[in-house]
Amino acid sequence: MKVRILAAAAAQAGAEVAGLAVSERTRRVLTRAGCTFGEAVAGTGSVLLVAGDAAIEPRALEALIAAASDEVGAMIADNAIEAPAALIVPASDPDARTVTSAGELGAVAMRLRDAGRLRLVPSTGALCQRIRSAADARRIERHMLAALVQPTDGFFARHFDRKLSSRLSPALVRLGVRPNTITLVATLIGLVGAAMLAAPSHALQVAGALLFVVSTILDGCDGEVARLSVTSSAFGRRLDLIGDNVVNAAVFIAIGWSAISTDARLLAPSLVWIALGGLTLATVAGFSFSRWIDRSGRKAEFYDWYESLASRDFAYFVLLLAAVGRLHWFVWCAAIGTYAFVVVLAVIRLRAAREPAAPLGEGELT
Repeated sequence: MKVRILAAAAAQAGAEVAGLAVSERTRRVLTRAGCTFGEAVAGTGSVLLVAGDAAIEPRALEALIAAASDEVGAMIADNAIEAPAALIVPASDPDARTVTSAGELGAVAMRLRDAGRLRLVPSTGALCQRIRSAADARRIERHMLAALVQPTDGFFARHFDRKLSSRLSPALVRLGVRPNTITLVATLIGLVGAAMLAAPSHALQVAGALLFVVSTILDGCDGEVARLSVTSSAFGRRLDLIGDNVVNAAVFIAIGWSAISTDARLLAPSLVWIALGGLTLATVAGFSFSRWIDRSGRKAEFYDWYESLASRDFAYFVLLLAAVGRLHWFVWCAAIGTYAFVVVLAVIRLRAAREPAAPLGEGELT
């Protein structure tokens, strides 16, 4: 669809929300939706007019584009008629080419409404609002940051990790740090933490557990930065999954090594091998399950199950055990938990095989 971004007051158009200028965020959302900038051919199709101070999320944009028509205009229903953030206008309408400022959108919308040629698109709950004051910018930023919390987040991820990452991520967006860079840094920190967990020194083990926790917090930042900066990608999701599994494997191996080296009388080496075997199976099962979701188009609830099961809240359990000098207990838990993880994934797939496939929505694997 052709789109025109209409000039708004300089102060509002340059406003920053969650580390990114409003105008740049909107341009990225429009580009990712496949919109092209420029004039529509008169008499054919529609043109999307967007206020330069508008904050639009992908789901709202998708709903608007789906309502496009050659005969009528469209806007999100919860927008004030006198100041819509975005308005679809038939290309045959003179206003599609003559409107130049965001302040004129309201008059165009009211004219279309009075002529019975305006379709109100039900709100999707996604943002499609103009930012006309500092208070608007703060309110919309709070909305965006609150939306970063995922229903699959574990207890510590929700109540601790997200509290920190949601403050750090906007700063990283502002600095222009790429999500994949954060993933690589988080992986490196996790690997350093794993090396320290393998050391015989209690102090080093505690420090290693702390680094592992830092790695999990940064692991949340990469996805947050991708969403806030509108730079999510399939490659980034795969890189994140690989990084998670590499760090998890290193932590399991390090703790097993430490347990055998320092607690040989308390822990049979065979138990460590059982735990590592479970880790290998769990890693393979996790990759297979994730790829199956991508290929099969199963309902998002199955991905939510996987995300919940794969939560890295166990990093805090590792920290607790390291602090009290009982790190070898983790091997016992891993020897049971990894195999239970594989069994649960198998049960979920068997359950899904009995249900009809349903396509995943856009962005549900982010």
